[in-house]
Amino acid sequence: MIHETIQLFEHSSATLTTYVQQDGEYDRKGLLRPAILICPGGGYAFISQNEGEPVALAFARMGYHAFVLTYSVKIDNPFPTALRELAQAMSIIRMRAGEWRVDTNDITVAGFSAGGNLALSLGVHYHNAMITEEIGLTSEQIKPNQLILGYPAVTLEPRSTETPPFLIELMDKGLMPDFRGPNIREILMGKENLTEEEEQSLNLLPLVNGDTPRTFIWGTYEDTVILPTDLLGLATKLHEHQVPCELHLFEKGPHGMSLGDATVKPEDQVKELSLGAWVELSRKWLEQGRGG
Repeated sequence: MIHETIQLFEHSSATLTTYVQQDGEYDRKGLLRPAILICPGGGYAFISQNEGEPVALAFARMGYHAFVLTYSVKIDNPFPTALRELAQAMSIIRMRAGEWRVDTNDITVAGFSAGGNLALSLGVHYHNAMITEEIGLTSEQIKPNQLILGYPAVTLEPRSTETPPFLIELMDKGLMPDFRGPNIREILMGKENLTEEEEQSLNLLPLVNGDTPRTFIWGTYEDTVILPTDLLGLATKLHEHQVPCELHLFEKGPHGMSLGDATVKPEDQVKELSLGAWVELSRKWLEQGRGG
């Protein structure tokens, strides 16, 4: 495996980490493989480790070249900073496709939670001059061929305004990330105390259009961070614009489950959950699109 970390811009800490398959032997030699570029979540406040390398290795096991984006976070890196970094990462994969033996017509961008927001943002903004002109790229260089979105933040409407006491206790003990401070919308706008108009400007639903890439969406009804209506609304918008889409809403499971198996969560937390099936379902969905 070719495992390296590439700095995306000279004056940025954002990186692209590669999990590129070595060239095969005999009848597998020179094989072009599909690629998947993974955007971990973390509310644009941090980068979730569970949603990065474990996902990359799962798709590598399926024969994919995998890549993990570590993008800029926190309120001093507002929109579209991370989006430009994702676009740059896409361009690098396409630029080095010959070296890495990547099928340039089969590059998926996958994202979880805030990373799902980032992936979808590329899906609706890849032709936007604020992205392409700023970093000197064309829309063809940065457009994903398809999206996989795990419990994505779409409207950025908060589920509740108060943090439950049990979550505060977990944050104080260091057992979960501390989300206190600027919220996701304030981070993206680069300032606090937003107007209603500023908050609504971050809703991605109105930006979905007929040129949005085909999309696989999954989440759970029990998610206390991302509203199930976000996922249903996104699927509805895609359907309205005749964009191929597959949606899976699992009954059980909290937010941030990543692969939904014991590689990322305690065994007793995941053993009775069905949501881990999203990995195999997405694999079949990707193959289905290839055959279409």
